[in-house]
Amino acid sequence: MQQILMFALLMGAFLAFALVGVPVFFAMGLASLVFILFTGGAVPLNVLASSMVQGIDSFAFLAIPFFFLAGDLMNTGGITRRLLAFATAMVGHIRGGLSHVAILASMIFSGVSGSAVADASAIGSSMIPAMKEQGYPPAYAAAVVAAASTMGPIIPPSIAFVVYALVTEVSVGRLFLAGAIPGLLMGVYLLITATIMARRRNFPFSTRASRKQFFSSMLGALPALAMPVIILGGIMSGITTSTEAGVAAVVYAMLVGRFLYRELTFTQMWRITTEAMINSGLIMLTIAASGIFSWLVSNLAIGETLAKTLLALTDSRWVMLALINIVLLLWGLALEPAVALVTLVPVLVPIAHAYQIDLVHLGVVVVLNLMIGQLTPPSGVISFLTAQLAGAPLHAVFREALPFTIALIAVLVIVTYVPLLSLALPDLVFAR
Repeated sequence: MQQILMFALLMGAFLAFALVGVPVFFAMGLASLVFILFTGGAVPLNVLASSMVQGIDSFAFLAIPFFFLAGDLMNTGGITRRLLAFATAMVGHIRGGLSHVAILASMIFSGVSGSAVADASAIGSSMIPAMKEQGYPPAYAAAVVAAASTMGPIIPPSIAFVVYALVTEVSVGRLFLAGAIPGLLMGVYLLITATIMARRRNFPFSTRASRKQFFSSMLGALPALAMPVIILGGIMSGITTSTEAGVAAVVYAMLVGRFLYRELTFTQMWRITTEAMINSGLIMLTIAASGIFSWLVSNLAIGETLAKTLLALTDSRWVMLALINIVLLLWGLALEPAVALVTLVPVLVPIAHAYQIDLVHLGVVVVLNLMIGQLTPPSGVISFLTAQLAGAPLHAVFREALPFTIALIAVLVIVTYVPLLSLALPDLVFAR
């Protein structure tokens, strides 16, 4: 009981600092300092510095800036526009066609960026104005793009999976493969939802693409479609690590954008690289600050204590998975995925071991929960971004996103209670 109270003190201090507007990485560091001082020196102060350094002392963390950079290069180099053209040729003629295009394009772009925000920005900047021009309500256009972008960190590659893998010491390759089928299932459910809404509200549709237009758009999109093959193929074959695959993706994106499409200039490459490093740095600062969190949680044996407490309440793995989902959904409402991952996952790992929950399966459940939290109030970071792109009121975007949120929760339930969806592919590949 004492350990749980100490954990409540640590998390309470962190949330208090975060609520008053202190940057997340400072809030985590200050909360840790308050905790150490409150314990009366039982934990030496030099743990703060050493744990923060150790928190990012891993070669694998280099994968994060490289995946950020690869996605931005593909977007600026003309890849996104060609993906949208291909998606339009495939499904633009269906009623509500542009909403289907947004979802399908996000499914494809997810295999490039690994980030929900990158997906929402890249797809939204092109699709939302086009949807508004065809007469779609601005809030609906923003909601469709926001919901579709949640596939970004589920369909491989995924920056969130890289962070989870480093926190739990699980194989990045297994996690990438584990997200493939759940990510496709998300796309199917979102497409079904968009179809139902389009028929009920009589949304417009485009003319069917000719066979020549279809094959021309497919040819233009082939370089983008090759990106996931490069990344996953390198990791699965053992030729590259996740970091080296990220480097290969960056080089490939530069070559395609600069020499094949000739839309990427050296000035743009410098700007994109700078922005990617800044965005990556913010994540790395958060991970570094979480190092002390992880150290304190581990040394206080909080996870083990919670596991023993919960085992006394229920020994059912399925009940525990439901409780984990509830906690994660609530946690994701308030915190960014990177913060939620590094603060909550260390506590969940001992619980997963106690209930024999596979950590790869848990990783998919955790990230999917956190993505749903990015779509819904009060934080709703992705919805906030797309609302700005659409010029729509945020509350209207949340309302329009509700059917898509329900569809994603349905996928979450299926993925949670059918572990085979997450584990079949990695088990098949890595069993060889």
